[in-house]
Amino acid sequence: MDDFSKKLGKNIKMMRVFKDQSQAELSFKSGLDQSYLSRVENGTANVTVNKLCCIANALECNLDELVPAINQPKG
Repeated sequence: MDDFSKKLGKNIKMMRVFKDQSQAELSFKSGLDQSYLSRVENGTANVTVNKLCCIANALECNLDELVPAINQPKG
């Protein structure tokens, strides 16, 4: 799950930069604390679905643009 959190955080940061927003702007638009967003982008905080929706809404994107693909184990 740690790898998933890091990929999710990277996707959020890439989308934020693509949308030309600072963490402070994303914090204001999403209603989430900037230090929390920093931890999310670094992959050190677990994100609830509700908070992920707040981030996606603030970035004006769909959840599937942020959530990385999950590799299913073979077997």
